[in-house]
Amino acid sequence: MSQSLNKIFKIISIIILVFINISKGFSQEWNSARITVLYGTSIPFNFNSIDKIKKGIEITTGTHIGISMADSSQIGHDLEGFELNFRAFNGQTDIKGDVSALPLNKIRVKAENLLGLGSGFSNGYKNLSTDWVTLFTYSTDTWIDLNWASNQLNISYDCGKPESEGGSGSLMGEDPDYYNIEIEFELVPTGTGF
Repeated sequence: MSQSLNKIFKIISIIILVFINISKGFSQEWNSARITVLYGTSIPFNFNSIDKIKKGIEITTGTHIGISMADSSQIGHDLEGFELNFRAFNGQTDIKGDVSALPLNKIRVKAENLLGLGSGFSNGYKNLSTDWVTLFTYSTDTWIDLNWASNQLNISYDCGKPESEGGSGSLMGEDPDYYNIEIEFELVPTGTGF
């Protein structure tokens, strides 16, 4: 009985070691990139007056994110910066309500430097879509690792702003409903080898 337990233990030990080695084989040892959400994971637009329905709503302090990126100086992979992209999560093609739907472009998103990324470039407000859209780019000739505590972006949102004010159109005439959409952000390293 104890011999069969020893064999099972040896087999289990071997399997565990294989999984550990496989995970090490697939990890990236030459860089890391991470987005940390510091504030604003749920952004409500409450259109509770005719004025808001006509003029839209802008939330300028919507989400604060920290950017962490490290380069371990692996030859051939020179980290120079990043792009922050966004899109509707999971290929969602419209803003779904309980009964009705709105086009994705009724929501626009903008990313701007909040702390430590002053040399970066904001692309201004961009329409939400199913494709990745670049919001913010950052690059430098002399790379210094970024830390979420000292390198932050502010994400602003607007919904239903009239075209005359640069928006994607008012919500006048749209069906009242409780609409919901998830937005996904992507941090893409830039530089030689990426």
